[in-house]
Amino acid sequence: MSFIISTAFFKFVLIINGMKNILILTDFSKKSWNSIIYALGLFQNEQCNFHLLNAENRNDNEKDDNFYNQVDLIQVKSKRDSKRKIEALITKINTLKIKENHTFIPILEENNIVEATRNQVKTKKIDLIVIGANDIPSKGQITRNSISEEIITKVKCSVLVVPEIAVFTGVKEIVFPTDYTNYYEAKLLHYLTTKSGYNNAAVRFLYLNKLSKTLNKEQLWNKETLQDYFADKQHSFHSEINKNFEESLEQFINEKNIDLIVLAAKNLNLLEQILFRPQKATLNYYSKTPFLALHQSNF
Repeated sequence: MSFIISTAFFKFVLIINGMKNILILTDFSKKSWNSIIYALGLFQNEQCNFHLLNAENRNDNEKDDNFYNQVDLIQVKSKRDSKRKIEALITKINTLKIKENHTFIPILEENNIVEATRNQVKTKKIDLIVIGANDIPSKGQITRNSISEEIITKVKCSVLVVPEIAVFTGVKEIVFPTDYTNYYEAKLLHYLTTKSGYNNAAVRFLYLNKLSKTLNKEQLWNKETLQDYFADKQHSFHSEINKNFEESLEQFINEKNIDLIVLAAKNLNLLEQILFRPQKATLNYYSKTPFLALHQSNF
């Protein structure tokens, strides 16, 4: 069940066509707030509808008898508290100079976060989901079954994960880790780099392999396709051989002053190794470099 704070203004903007629809997941934390600030910077030259979603994330299997005995009281208190917090969030956003001409639509949904996100993506025709990286510690691995992982792997929409200390200073350098096994990567990334916020960025294709730099016929064809798509854009190709992909990525980010990591959401092999299940205990890019998982359904 979804509850949208309804004012005449919000009802009006929902019928506006042609505006980009961005869904920001919020739990009212510091990390969530930073994801809002980053998104406003990224889309400062576009007029957007920002849908701010707060959803319950309880697991029914974890509810005990005490929960059910107090469920009515808890739900009433939770609804009131969430409504108060999301209204306060809108008020805070409205004080920002960088809010520009964007529209902010607060949404409270009584559902687990994945289902709530799916509902909003479908009904609001969402172009991008933004998540504050509150489940990626500044040092260490992402937690298993984190919200970021759940959304990226279970919701058919592109996802931007923003670390707590990430600061938007423009997107001048993009790294695109790849294994050259997905033919659709060129189309995905080329479309992205034609959009405001990304169109002046140089794209660095980083081939990651544990054993060899040698490419098979399919990989060579996919690499050539990338070259054709980006012939008129600043780009370069790089290769790294390392058993731990995240080490290579970390070094590359530092050397090239990378502003954004971009990866095809369908490339689960790379997602697992550089975001979800890295082997290295400490990774600086977790805490400072935003990560964009591109989904085919958005292009």
